[in-house]
Amino acid sequence: MNAIAEKNPYYKLKSLIEQNGFTQSEIAGKIDMDRSTFSLKINRKNGRDFTFAEAIEIAEVLDTTISNFF
Repeated sequence: MNAIAEKNPYYKLKSLIEQNGFTQSEIAGKIDMDRSTFSLKINRKNGRDFTFAEAIEIAEVLDTTISNFF
């Protein structure tokens, strides 16, 4: 695993969002989550993390599998 991915567990997810032409705010809206909550979770602030169900929803929006980022 590279140093960036070690410091930021959701580096791949952030890349997938960008590659698919979305913003984090757009993904948050598509899974019915407040954008500030999404930001906390994608940046793992205060121990926040996505639930398995949320990860599945994100994967569906991005047309991928959760194993690509979770």
